Parts: sequence; structure tokens; C-alpha cells
Amino acid sequence: MSRGATAGPDPTMILTAFGLAALILGAALDDAQSSPSLTDVRVFAADGQIRAACRLRDAITPEMAEEIAAGLETTLEYRFQVVRRRSGWIDEVVARRRVECSVRHDALTRQYTLTRRVDGGVVDTQATSDEAAMRDFVTTIGDVPLIAADRLEAGREYYVRVRGDIGLMWRFYLIPWRLNTDWIEMPVAPGEEGSHATRP
Repeated sequence: MSRGATAGPDPTMILTAFGLAALILGAALDDAQSSPSLTDVRVFAADGQIRAACRLRDAITPEMAEEIAAGLETTLEYRFQVVRRRSGWIDEVVARRRVECSVRHDALTRQYTLTRRVDGGVVDTQATSDEAAMRDFVTTIGDVPLIAADRLEAGREYYVRVRGDIGLMWRFYLIPWRLNTDWIEMPVAPGEEGSHATRP
């Protein structure tokens, strides 16, 4: 090679770079199509409490289903926050709830043991051999009390936000990746028993 000449790009490196880019793009598109999301989010007042409900769609991946079948305890978490809106300042979180829905499968009895905890305390436990019932238990929150309605100040604006935490996933079997849903926000109508807001 003569002095001053520069070598052109290595075709192998170019192909490798394009291959990696295509792999990452394909994974991103696949995630966009099948990422877990919260649906049927409701906020309502009942029995003197502001309450919430939701459903987590596409949360049990094939890999997670395999782990459950193998007997590994699997937990889905839901985080609820009651927030007071403050104009010109950071909104204030006035209440938090963490709901954990766990499942453990016994291969001998073919029973699923289901446990629900709110802020670490057990509020429900049951056993079933029905896989559909197991999936419904861990992906559906039918009614969780968040805060006493009389703690909300009249004339102030409040909202509830909720997020689902699916757990640790592995990208390309190498990279640990925490999988969460987006936060969903719903308005609160304090002092109106039976009032509710919903999101599909």
C-alpha cells in the first residue's frame, strides 16, 4: 500500500454491524407488539375508601409460564399511588400501596398455591389446579383500598397512578432487564361515594 493511502471499511465488520442493528430492532419491535400493559383501570369510592382495580395484559410470557410450571415462585407487583396535584410545584404523593400476587406450582399435586399481599401483609391465599384461575389471580386486581376518602381535602385535585412490575427478564439471554408497564393516571373525585373513573 502506498504512503497516504487509506484502507476501505471492512465488509465483514459492516455486515456484523448491520446484523446487530437488525437484531436489536427486531427485539424492540417484538417488545412493542407484546409488552405487558395495564387495562380496565378503575378508581372509585366505596365504604369510605378510595379504591382501585386493574388488569395486567400480556404479563405471563412463555418464559415465565415455563418457570411457573417448573415450580419457581413467581410474583407480579402492582404499585398504586394517590397523588395531590400542586400547581407550579411537584405533585405530592399522599398514599402508596404495593400489591404482590404470587404463584407456586407443585408438580406432584398439580396445584397452584396463590398468595396476595398488600404492603407485605397477606390478604388472600388459595389453591387451585385450574391454570386459567391462576392466571386471573395474578393478573387481576379487583379492589384494593388506597386511602380513606375523608383524608382528601375538598377543593384539591387528586389522581391515582398505577404501574405493573413484571420482574427481571433477560435480553438475548445475557442482559438483565427490569420489565415494567407505563404509569397509568386516573382522576379521583373525593367525597362522592360510588363515583368512579375508568380507562380501557
